[in-house]
Amino acid sequence: MSCNKFLSVAALLMVASLPAVALPQDSNQPIRIQANSASLDERRNTAVYRGNVIITQGSMRLTGNQVTLATDSDGAVSKITSVGSPATYAQTPGPNDGEVNARAQTIEYFADSERIVLIDRARLEQRGNTFQGDYVSYDINKQIVDAGRPTAGGSGDPGRIEIVIQPRQRDEAANP
Repeated sequence: MSCNKFLSVAALLMVASLPAVALPQDSNQPIRIQANSASLDERRNTAVYRGNVIITQGSMRLTGNQVTLATDSDGAVSKITSVGSPATYAQTPGPNDGEVNARAQTIEYFADSERIVLIDRARLEQRGNTFQGDYVSYDINKQIVDAGRPTAGGSGDPGRIEIVIQPRQRDEAANP
């Protein structure tokens, strides 16, 4: 097997344990990765994809100029970091939920806590409601947004945030 084929197969195997956190059928869908190049570091349990990277699984789509996948010792994905101009994320959380769209210069996905962190020119949108700032964190399962807090060890004020909340229609339920 050639080195390129080995890297492609190994990288795909690393991603095969990518958790699905949205529509129930997403986890049964194949994971597709498109990139200009890929490299695998087995000692560090990482795969790096470069050049117009697109990762999809069911309703989930993650893009960036460079995407790094880190796995734990069992081969399960622990963290995905996408860097772009901007990097983007889209996924439908549930059958009756609107699609969540996010973009930032850096998107970090933490598999264990099923949380996405958007860093630098961050924007998260669902059904016309938006959160913008230098830092936005989104808990996918709980659908909780935390905007404007610097990361641990950050250098102070992350800047102001802007939130736009659409008015409810009279026939909508009181629950979001």
